[in-house]
Amino acid sequence: MSRPRSKFLPSRRLLPFIFISTLFILFKSLPNEISQKAIPDSILSNYLNFEESPNEYYPHPSLKEVENKITTKSAGEHGTFLETSAYDLPKLIKSKNRKLRFKRNSSAEEQQEEDLKEENFDENDMSNEENRGYEGLRIAVLEHAGFHEEVVGAVIKTLGDVGANFTLYRDHFRWGYDQILESGMNYTIKPTPYSDGSFSKAVDSNEIDIVIHISCDNGFWNWPRNNKAYESMKSNKNLEIICMLHELENLNENERKSWEIAAYQERLTYLTLSKHVKNYLKNEVLKWSHSLNQLSWGKVDVEEFVPIFPVDASILPDSEFVKVAEFFPKRVERIPSRLAILGNIQPWRRNYNPILGDLHKAIQADPASWGYLPLSSEVNSTYISANDDSKPPVTLHFIGSLAPTAKLEIPESMKDMVFIHSNLEYIDFYRLLGSMDLILPAFIGWTYLEKKLSSAIPAGVVSKVPILGSELLLNSYQFLRDPSIILHAPGLKEIEAIEMLRKNIDPYTNQPISKIGGVESITTTKTKDLKNIKPLLPKYDLGKKIHSRSFGKQLPLGMKKIKDNNNNNNNKILNKQILESNFSDSEENWKEYHNNLYKENKEMFIDLFERLSKKIQNRKNNILSKE
Repeated sequence: MSRPRSKFLPSRRLLPFIFISTLFILFKSLPNEISQKAIPDSILSNYLNFEESPNEYYPHPSLKEVENKITTKSAGEHGTFLETSAYDLPKLIKSKNRKLRFKRNSSAEEQQEEDLKEENFDENDMSNEENRGYEGLRIAVLEHAGFHEEVVGAVIKTLGDVGANFTLYRDHFRWGYDQILESGMNYTIKPTPYSDGSFSKAVDSNEIDIVIHISCDNGFWNWPRNNKAYESMKSNKNLEIICMLHELENLNENERKSWEIAAYQERLTYLTLSKHVKNYLKNEVLKWSHSLNQLSWGKVDVEEFVPIFPVDASILPDSEFVKVAEFFPKRVERIPSRLAILGNIQPWRRNYNPILGDLHKAIQADPASWGYLPLSSEVNSTYISANDDSKPPVTLHFIGSLAPTAKLEIPESMKDMVFIHSNLEYIDFYRLLGSMDLILPAFIGWTYLEKKLSSAIPAGVVSKVPILGSELLLNSYQFLRDPSIILHAPGLKEIEAIEMLRKNIDPYTNQPISKIGGVESITTTKTKDLKNIKPLLPKYDLGKKIHSRSFGKQLPLGMKKIKDNNNNNNNKILNKQILESNFSDSEENWKEYHNNLYKENKEMFIDLFERLSKKIQNRKNNILSKE
């Protein structure tokens, strides 16, 4: 007779279930890396294909057919959200899982070999441009309104880099801008007149495949003389329109309707001049698609372009109105003294008067730190320079058109240190701007941080003058990198930040900056502390290169490559350059930074032209198939 079965023992029917559950628990408790290896790659690829392709989605099936890819945000290893863009700020950028697994399981030599393979792949990809699909496209650059010379110059520069066939339609350049084009990039071709009807005739005759429309806002078209060209572009079903909008603070229904027919025919692309403008416009375009139940607006691409072009202020001549030869060549270790605010001089647009007031108070409190002697007791006296080379006197320069109704509150004692520069030719403008030490954005409100590009920002980049700004500025103008920006802590006033800089204190970290032989230097201990100080800039990892998305292999903020294998020497070089990230102003750093931006503009246009070329060819094929 068998013993009675315990009620605590499982029945035979439950044993398979328990066995499978145990295996599952053991499998899940293993490291993720081993778990993935236990699954065949063929199965993984169906579910984890994000390792091989960008994270993208298509709002509706027809969108995929026209290759209108909308990138999304994805989380990094520690939950940091990254947005894919050629100009994104490198926020704690992480490698993809495949690269991380490779690094964990391979030697340093194998990692170096993998990096070299990637670099060679990038170089080969760029060297095969002659085989790209955009060749043969007939491109028109249209600027009909007589504005936006700087954007025209940037587009000409990029099209030249791409090797595109283009014609510029514009009546003439204002204020000698053609001299800037000739000086900076040896461009001497006269524009084809617009007002004589040449452009509309070329459109009507199907002589143009793509028009890059520089001043595309509806407000710039609402003139009778533009009707013919405007109607020609709308009625030509084969013409691709790249539309640059500048006044997005005025975005309204009229703007949407102005190019609705081109959007409906899937031949409209918007081109913006900064990340924050792109984000704002893309969101508005998606709203149009959603609220109107129109798929066509959801297919409209919104791209980003940085409006920069080459100008060397140091070789431009002085003139009767601008005499700044004494400030060239610029010294890396120069104490910030010449401060500029750019734009139409209107107190309701920028913080002219608050900055004047803050500077006045700071000089009253400590004139020596600002390079001046104490104010004389005489009536109507003004501050006089102390003639101290270690503390050059601060001067404030307002560069732009002075509005007749503008009321600038310049204290009598400061009248010899505040200068207004109006009605300058472009040669004088860039010569003067290039002599400055800092540009102060001085924005009032949020328009220039949310909906619109301030031309002062790319002007500083072009002129090699750093812009003083906080994380708010960086979040909007994400193409700003060292050496084009000097960070200050959020909430710190511009004058407070400049006072810290003049006292060799970093206005972002509040850390002292010691200088040895003109090069900023910190100790190894401070170097380690800096690793987590600036979250918006690439983290420093001693002895390793920082890989920034889309900008190739970069060292921390313009650092030179270290070929010496001696670790002590490496650390010495690194220590001298770590803190230079907030103050470096060398010609080599500027050249590297400009070349990176030129490269990204070029690659953006190449990618865009290839996509548009396919659309144009598909239209032609459809026409032939119907005949």
